[in-house]
Amino acid sequence: MKVIEIKRCLSLLSGLILAATTWVVSLELISDRPLPNAIFSQSIIERKMEAAEKPGKGSKTLVVGGSNVAFGIDTVRMSRTIGEEFVNFGCIAGIGPEIILSALRPSLSEGDRILFCWEYGLYRFKRRDQNITYLNLLFGPQREIYENYPFLDQVVLSLRLPFGHLRDSLMTHLNPYADPMIYKCSWDFDAGGNVRSNAGVVTSEEELLKKSLDALCTELIVSSEARKTIMDFLGYCRAMNVEVLASWPNLFAHPSYLKNQIPRENIQRIREFWEDLSVPVIGKAEDSMLGSEFFHDTYYHLNTKGVKKRTDLLIEELKPWYAVPGAEG
Repeated sequence: MKVIEIKRCLSLLSGLILAATTWVVSLELISDRPLPNAIFSQSIIERKMEAAEKPGKGSKTLVVGGSNVAFGIDTVRMSRTIGEEFVNFGCIAGIGPEIILSALRPSLSEGDRILFCWEYGLYRFKRRDQNITYLNLLFGPQREIYENYPFLDQVVLSLRLPFGHLRDSLMTHLNPYADPMIYKCSWDFDAGGNVRSNAGVVTSEEELLKKSLDALCTELIVSSEARKTIMDFLGYCRAMNVEVLASWPNLFAHPSYLKNQIPRENIQRIREFWEDLSVPVIGKAEDSMLGSEFFHDTYYHLNTKGVKKRTDLLIEELKPWYAVPGAEG
């Protein structure tokens, strides 16, 4: 009986090893055949890298974050008012800070500045808990980042990927009736990386009031992965003589944010997080919370009227850091 039990265990183990090996090899074979949402996300990253790499006469400031930056800051207006080059490096928060900062590094030059306007959820980043957009990028166009992760992280992430990933990849790229590139982002970006397709109000105040932002309304503990990612990036910036500043994301001013203690405490923790890293914090979070008339289609995406209001506020807050006539600092 013992011999039979051993054989069964060995058969089971062999089957698991074979299945795991087949899964890993399959993921490797389709790494250059990304899924639609990975094509969408990667196209945004590439547009931002193009905007950041355009030749300029001097140093530049890159405003960095997720789509709250893409839909919330007009860097053309900032460049014109402040007199130095600004670039909108707002991607989408769902891809996580590691991918955003990895894409940003090649665009940095000595004397540049970075202004972080992180979404609140990015401070909670945990590599193994990320969403499907993040996973599809890691097992697609951002595979190099995945391959540099510790082995255990690679194993966990590969097991988190749905089995339908292989099927969806093949269906996307073997479909004779559609070019996979149709899934590229259709947002209208200008040369500075700013979204220009955000006119008008799509989401009503009623919709915005239905739910507050969990990332702000539940107790925040900055994750060890987020802290390490930012600290490593700060070390890189300081070695490159790149100055780093931090500010706040634009956000719909839901009544619960100002009435409750937890959001106020979270905002203070974020300020202390940056200050502990010797990164100056520009402005107040509450000043970046705007009314529903300024939003386009989500609680992070401003319309053209909101972009002007948010950008003008940020310009005033930044004047002391730049050689702007009449500014104090």
